[in-house]
Amino acid sequence: MRIENYKSNQTLIHTATYTALLSYGVPQVVVCNDNHMLGATVLVNNKRYSNTTTKHKNAYVRQLCDQSYSIIPAFPSEITEVTGLETR
Repeated sequence: MRIENYKSNQTLIHTATYTALLSYGVPQVVVCNDNHMLGATVLVNNKRYSNTTTKHKNAYVRQLCDQSYSIIPAFPSEITEVTGLETR
């Protein structure tokens, strides 16, 4: 696992199976790698937290549009199940 400060109040967590964007410590976007059971899928947290978190999430998803991913809205519990990261 590798943790990277992405931008202000945003963190990326890289593992062998996924990359997760955290905004204020809460997973918002999970990009599953091809070797993951969901392969080439992007899970987007559908719970609303704040305007800033929504901007972080939307900006990150927009940059993924160049690549071919299936973008799926997900409940926080589903993101926790896939990643093991705690969501509030």
